[in-house]
Amino acid sequence: MTTKTLLATGFSGFPGMPVNPTERLMGRLPKRLPAHIHGVRFCYAVLPPEWRAREERTQHIIKKVDPVAVVHFGVDGSQRSINIETLARNWASTTRADAAGDVAPHRLLAKAGTPNRRATLPVRSLQKSARRSGVDVRLSNNAGDYLCNATLWDTLGTGRQAVFVHVPSLPRGRYENRPSYHSVETAAVYLLSDLALKLS
Repeated sequence: MTTKTLLATGFSGFPGMPVNPTERLMGRLPKRLPAHIHGVRFCYAVLPPEWRAREERTQHIIKKVDPVAVVHFGVDGSQRSINIETLARNWASTTRADAAGDVAPHRLLAKAGTPNRRATLPVRSLQKSARRSGVDVRLSNNAGDYLCNATLWDTLGTGRQAVFVHVPSLPRGRYENRPSYHSVETAAVYLLSDLALKLS
């Protein structure tokens, strides 16, 4: 049986979000999930949140791993739910600095072509899987104008099946209305394990 690879990625910290829960997630998921599910192998990577790393790091990993599907995870500090992004848009902020202090060189991610790229993994099915954790999981058509959106845009451009999952930042206190890290991790486990079964 030919082994397929499912790649999951997170990001390290960036300005305004020095502790990125998706970096921790990439270290924890190998402990929560088996190495394989029905011939689908899991692979994990932490990406540097830098514009220049889009090609140097992110796409290099994808070419090296050669996954059949990619689930990117990132953090959105303004949200209290997990948001599954259904769309990548051809735009970027040229004012918001990345972890290296750089900004996007152009307002458009691609000078020509379609203005949008739709996620190519079954978003409603992924939403249903992640909701088994008890966390509020929503579908979104606005991945922002930062590296999360750009990363999904780039990966969809390779022809890979891909989606982006935004998780909320960690709760700052016991009374803050955000899901616990453990709940978010469990949602990711359900999402990835069910997806692996569909890909097998």
